[in-house]
Amino acid sequence: MKKKRDPRRSGYVALVGRTNVGKSTFLNALLEAKIAIVSAKPQTTRRKVLGIKTTPRGQAVFFDCPGVHKPHFKLNELMMKEVRDALHDADLVLYFVDVSDPRPDEFVLSMLAEARKPVFLAINKIDTLNRARVLERIQAWKDAFPWKEIVPLSALRGDNLDLVEELIFRTLPEGEDLYPAEETTLQSQSYYVGELVREKVLDLVEDELPFTTTLRVEEIKDRGEVVYVRAEIWVETPAQKKIVVGRQGGLVKRIGTAGRAALEEYFAKKVFLDLFVKVVPGWRNSPEVVREIFG
Repeated sequence: MKKKRDPRRSGYVALVGRTNVGKSTFLNALLEAKIAIVSAKPQTTRRKVLGIKTTPRGQAVFFDCPGVHKPHFKLNELMMKEVRDALHDADLVLYFVDVSDPRPDEFVLSMLAEARKPVFLAINKIDTLNRARVLERIQAWKDAFPWKEIVPLSALRGDNLDLVEELIFRTLPEGEDLYPAEETTLQSQSYYVGELVREKVLDLVEDELPFTTTLRVEEIKDRGEVVYVRAEIWVETPAQKKIVVGRQGGLVKRIGTAGRAALEEYFAKKVFLDLFVKVVPGWRNSPEVVREIFG
């Protein structure tokens, strides 16, 4: 007798949590590709990034969401709208927490309760604590919410990623693929190029500046042996521009060098990166600018 084949499963999975809990690191590790930029700075992810994992069992489409926070600018309001939209559209939610976080976040838990979706608690960065402490954290979180599953993991080291993937495909609804199997993301080239350079801005600027900087790609032109990219780093004040430019232009040169290296890896050819720093007062509250960021 022929063994009955398991039904194919597909659906949307929202990755939510506060900033810097490892959502983007998890997505990149699970898809084995750089889909989302990663930084230790807060609010690195500004719009939900779509990543697609296709396997013999089915297709999981991930929404890597901005970190949950209370908005104070138009930019942040739209970031939180991205989170709420993802929760609405998702078939399954993975709520990420840092293993060192001692208590549940009531603000996020209330959002999860309103969404009425199955939720996995993904306790990340278990490589930073010993096993006994990890078990303590699991126990502390256990009764905070009616979790579908609780999974301790290390996105950075890859611990338990296979288990998470297995549980996801057990939980997603039956259905055929939502996107072509060869696709891993739907980001435009211009957006992705800008994100690769913005990642280097985040790596190198002062701690307070990530909130007030953004990056705008003005032109991408393939000139045969070289790809020409012109981009602007936007800040809100002349003082911020002075910091980003650096002494004798040193910092913006370092950003340019690191950004060019990332782009050459992406394009697999030489890149000329033309980078400028521009003052755009109050851009975070500008409906036109924010609309452009969110496409």
